[in-house]
Amino acid sequence: MTRPNEPISPEDASAALRGHPGWVVERSRLYRDFRFPDFRAAIDFVNEVADLAERSGHHPNIHLHEWCFVNLELYSHKAGGLSRYDVDFALALDEQVKNF
Repeated sequence: MTRPNEPISPEDASAALRGHPGWVVERSRLYRDFRFPDFRAAIDFVNEVADLAERSGHHPNIHLHEWCFVNLELYSHKAGGLSRYDVDFALALDEQVKNF
């Protein structure tokens, strides 16, 4: 059984995220772009991501660009790439976004 901070392959990450088409697995990282109707909504979303990151103890790279786009990048420093933490964060965020 894989521990959360042990490396996983991009193929395993893709399989775990099947049914979550917004996430892109590229080499040792997960990416997803979100588009919002305005700057305020994008900032509110960033704050929601920050709250989830603090609760989970796993912090993505967050890029706000073009005033309404937020790009998230997930990988695990300790694992040297993808880990179950990244997949779990992506799945938790997708669940949280349903209510956003």
